[in-house]
Amino acid sequence: MITLYTAFSLWGLPSISPACMELETWLRMAKLAYNKVIVTANNFELAPKGKVPFIEYQGKLLGDAALIIEMFEQKQAINLDAGLIPIEQSISLAFRRTIKENTFWGIAYIRYNLENWQHFRAVLAQALFGETPLESSEIFVEEFRKTVLSQMYGHGMGRHSSEEIIEIICADLQALSDFLADKPFFMGEQPTTLDATAYAYFGNFIQPPYGSPIVDYALQRANLCEHYERMTGQFFSERL
Repeated sequence: MITLYTAFSLWGLPSISPACMELETWLRMAKLAYNKVIVTANNFELAPKGKVPFIEYQGKLLGDAALIIEMFEQKQAINLDAGLIPIEQSISLAFRRTIKENTFWGIAYIRYNLENWQHFRAVLAQALFGETPLESSEIFVEEFRKTVLSQMYGHGMGRHSSEEIIEIICADLQALSDFLADKPFFMGEQPTTLDATAYAYFGNFIQPPYGSPIVDYALQRANLCEHYERMTGQFFSERL
């Protein structure tokens, strides 16, 4: 049995962490049974790479959603992309890398900027410390924010102005929308690994109650919103 360690659910999302939501979606698409454990400050230290998601499988702790998926593809002989030709597999990989390594920072920008931080800091405190009063965890969550913003600056996204960040992330979303076009799933009639990734990250733009020009732009991409609803209906129908 797989034990999935993941961030908690909110806003109708399986997880407020897009990487956690991506992995859980993929597990459901692959029809792999799992037990779900919500990560808090008490068990975060188990994370082998210092982040979520991670799993316990065959007596080992394994981290990083992409590496976990690759491991299951090899050990369980599961390949959601088996029907793709090489050029389609390359396009899928490029989009997944873009979403995870670039577009993701738009989510961080929205949640950790000062306009939305006062609300999200309470969400983060609840996720990590449960019902502990915010005053008791305030130092930790403020340090957590500083760490994320430092990582964002180190990546390069945090060196841009707000206007430039908005332009960059909206261009990513437009590329996804253009590629999806009127197809039910990104690579055609059947969902593939790219659908799990896009679903998780796009959902974490549009579902949280945070205002941003990026969110406004995302909500105007009707085919991406329809894709989100289609994936929810197929793999998380209990959330409808």
